[in-house]
Amino acid sequence: MKFIDRKNELKQMEEYFSLSKKQLITIAVSGLRRVGKTTLTKEFIKNKKAIYFFIYESKTSAELLREFSEELKKYEIITKLENIDSWTTFFEIIFKRCKGYIIVFDEFQNFYTIDKSVFSIMQKNCDEHKTTPLNIIILGSLIGLFKKIFEDKKQPLYGRISAKIKLKPFSFEHSMEALKHLRYDNVENMLKIYSLFGGFPKYYASLEQFNLINKNYPDIIKYLFMQENAPLENEVADILKQEFGRRSPVYYSILHSVAIGKTKLSEIADNIHMKESSITRHLSELEEKFGLLKTTRPIDNKKNTRYSVNHPLIRFWFRFVYDKFSEYKLKSIEEIMKPVKTDFNTFFGKRFEDICIEFITKLNAENKLPFKIDYINNWWGSARVEGIRQEIEIDLIALNQKINKALFIECKWQDKIDAEKLLKKLREKAKFMDWRKNKREEYFCIIAKSFKKKIKEENVLLFDLKDIEKTLMK
Repeated sequence: MKFIDRKNELKQMEEYFSLSKKQLITIAVSGLRRVGKTTLTKEFIKNKKAIYFFIYESKTSAELLREFSEELKKYEIITKLENIDSWTTFFEIIFKRCKGYIIVFDEFQNFYTIDKSVFSIMQKNCDEHKTTPLNIIILGSLIGLFKKIFEDKKQPLYGRISAKIKLKPFSFEHSMEALKHLRYDNVENMLKIYSLFGGFPKYYASLEQFNLINKNYPDIIKYLFMQENAPLENEVADILKQEFGRRSPVYYSILHSVAIGKTKLSEIADNIHMKESSITRHLSELEEKFGLLKTTRPIDNKKNTRYSVNHPLIRFWFRFVYDKFSEYKLKSIEEIMKPVKTDFNTFFGKRFEDICIEFITKLNAENKLPFKIDYINNWWGSARVEGIRQEIEIDLIALNQKINKALFIECKWQDKIDAEKLLKKLREKAKFMDWRKNKREEYFCIIAKSFKKKIKEENVLLFDLKDIEKTLMK
């Protein structure tokens, strides 16, 4: 698949490369697996003097050292008769003989289990060769371990990184570009594939790799995940196993709970039969250490926290696969696919909110909203309605906090929406949102698949699938 976007990251890397012509520059590129770190780096080192080393977790220290020595011979950094017998010698050669080169270490965190001494050896060389013209790029996928190596003050390499690049998934716009490159043209199908893969380019590349170009999303799910010996059937399990190691049971249970809709601390604790106080640390680590959960809080009640899975494919896997392994052994592929076909629209509904955020953000950038927004998020709360305490939710609120303007947004992945009826409900719900209640100017918006009819009212915006396509898929 063609290389897409990453212009800002490539620009950054070029700037650091220029600096490395006069001094040692070390760059740490981190990001979740499949986000495109290796592809980005290989694109950057094209037509440059560069040596690429991949640290295989399954290899011994001696095997890696032999392999890396052969790589240095290939580039004539060492002679064919030279023998490297230690990591100390290897790194001395890198720092002394590879001036002007770009040296790439991919999956660098694997040294943690292969040979931790590498970190101290590299620290020593970084300190001794600060003026050496050399560009070292270090890639890492295991977010928790990668952070520990470079951000823990107790670790040898703390403070030895010149710059960090945290690679994020593709935007919606660039994910659509990838699908267009793969000859997709049905908007609904494209949105549902995006809801599955998000902005992780590796999965779009897999559509090309396995000749799934222009296939419908159920066929893609069936082929890649559900059939016997499916190419990606162990993808999520492998990612989580590598991230969590032996500490996985509680993490798995929490992610499953959140994926099936248990989004509050109390709900998660009840679902996994543990005390709230026993899982707060795990929740914090899943968010801050591993980047797999994110928290959301209403703007008018910061203590009211909800959790969501911050990775679309992992969310899908926990929703449709995780607790059904035993069933898969007994059922036919058609039976296995039934829940996916019947429940996928519900799964997609939440992802549609994310797409709506992209849509509103793009309209905002193009000055096509009634006012400039500086905040957009979900909102929920509780209130007494006719004497009964009820949960009240608004899909999204967008605000301009300087001029006290609020846009209340409902996102409905449904056809032929009754706009008048839904607007009436939205206006009622807006009354319970406390943010600058008596000062704000209110606007209302519905984003739906389609409407029975589009109405025109003051301070009301209606957008359908065609509007999304026109704005986000140019």
